[in-house]
Amino acid sequence: MRRGFAVLAMLSPLCGQERPAPPAPPILVDTVIATVNDSAIMHSELMTLTAGRIRTLQASGRRLTPADYEAAYDEELQRRVEWYTWAQAAKTFGVVAPELVESQVQRDLEQVEQDQVRDLGSYQAWSRALQNKGQTWPTYARELRVDKMADIAQDISVGMRMQRQANLYVTPRMLRDTFSKHRELFVHDAKAAVAIVMFVGQDAEANARTAAAAWRTEDVTSRALARRFPDTIALDETAASDLVPALSSFALAGPLDRVSDPLPRDGGGFQVAKVVRFVPARNGKFEDRDVQDQLRDLCQRQVRIEFESQAMQRAKQRTLVWYARPPR
Repeated sequence: MRRGFAVLAMLSPLCGQERPAPPAPPILVDTVIATVNDSAIMHSELMTLTAGRIRTLQASGRRLTPADYEAAYDEELQRRVEWYTWAQAAKTFGVVAPELVESQVQRDLEQVEQDQVRDLGSYQAWSRALQNKGQTWPTYARELRVDKMADIAQDISVGMRMQRQANLYVTPRMLRDTFSKHRELFVHDAKAAVAIVMFVGQDAEANARTAAAAWRTEDVTSRALARRFPDTIALDETAASDLVPALSSFALAGPLDRVSDPLPRDGGGFQVAKVVRFVPARNGKFEDRDVQDQLRDLCQRQVRIEFESQAMQRAKQRTLVWYARPPR
């Protein structure tokens, strides 16, 4: 009896307690957007890249639509999948043994770790620096590993081939054909554009002179300069072909960053212009040394693009890509 009473006494407080609350629903921290073989592309990684592209588009002054956001997302996803495909190919091209690739990447990661700790003073300081960026060493190392392997793949499949075979492709015939195809790069009139600030009102000429003097020493936009003075209108980059003769002649004379004296405006007031884009006239001949150098660089870029395309096609044949939501 006593033993049974003791057991009941121990259980009675538990029986009187409320049932524990059900566990809170899980919180989604991150998710896989795509996989390239055994490597995963995370949502957070892709959104960081997409945000940078969106900021660039917004800086151009465009009003972005939902379709623009969707296109930016899809473009970054495709670029990231291609970059991961390069990384996977580092071990599958067969030029360098996979274990050597792995060894090189590991050495590079260890060197980065040592350099960061040395520069910041301690592991703790480096850890805090990563946390400020929303990263940890494993996540940082994972992204760095992809970059290192992609660089190795491009080097062994394109860089080494360029060293051995570029001269076989960049022939005198290719140089001549490229000159004919892109003749406008070597033979053209001067091209220029200016930014303009227009001044009206009683003090227009005095304000224009003050603005011209400031613009010659300060790297500011036409809009920023115009905000310093009353009764102004600012124009961004305007091509010389769209200007009145006086301003067009000023622009085409160059050089870059040249600022005009105050010029009278039709209808009253004054204006100040600054050359913001300038390409001098050119009448290059195929035999000219500078033309030959430019042609060779252009042809080598074309050869590299072709080598990269061929290597990527081989890499894709060795790669399996899965999308959580295929890009449109």
